[in-house]
Amino acid sequence: MLHIANLHKSFFDPGRGQVRAIDGIELQIVGGVLAVMGANGAGKTTLLRLVAGLLEPDSGAVTLNGLDSVRDGEAFRRQLGFVATTTRLPPLATAREMLLFVGQLYQWPAAELAERMARQIEAFALAPFIDQRIASLSTGQTQRANLARTLLADPQLLILDEPTTGLDVLAAAQLVAAVQDCRRQQRVILYCTHVPAEAEAVADELVLLRAGKVAYAGPIADLGSGPHLAKQVAGYLAAALTEVGDAPLA
Repeated sequence: MLHIANLHKSFFDPGRGQVRAIDGIELQIVGGVLAVMGANGAGKTTLLRLVAGLLEPDSGAVTLNGLDSVRDGEAFRRQLGFVATTTRLPPLATAREMLLFVGQLYQWPAAELAERMARQIEAFALAPFIDQRIASLSTGQTQRANLARTLLADPQLLILDEPTTGLDVLAAAQLVAAVQDCRRQQRVILYCTHVPAEAEAVADELVLLRAGKVAYAGPIADLGSGPHLAKQVAGYLAAALTEVGDAPLA
């Protein structure tokens, strides 16, 4: 279970002074996929970095299965995997070498590593390019290899920051299918996206951020589907925020 308790984070900006990037966010996710949406600057990436333990909150806490992101830093981070659009893989390594390197870091016995690798190679259809250098792969192939690397350690928490950015339609569909498979395994998954249809395809719950606060948090199905969902999301993000969940419904 992931618990985000009264989380706050501010930054100093020379042009704007002190900026509240995250302002009192409270969330609890037992399992499944939570989609995170918001306009640029709403605090999405800051929230994900706080959850991943890459940033330390000013106040509040992030806990995963009882482990605190600050107090239990290393043990906490061993339970999570993070894939972002800015993640860069070693260009001269092959996909196989990258998986082997992760195995060496975790010091798994050879038989266990082979089993873990076989599972991810099959799940992400890596076999046709498993021995090609990362630099020679397409964007979609690279992202599939990146997800395989991340899931090799079987993380309890998976954080995906706009993972389909730059992918073609087929590659994006394959990635969404992979996330749906992870969803069936009852991992906790935070999935950041700008696309309502993508959130609908993968998520159980949805949180909408506006100016570092929660504008909506609840079942994604409660906001409808298709064009109506997109309209509802836009309405929440455009509305003047007065309190958590307070926004007009269309």
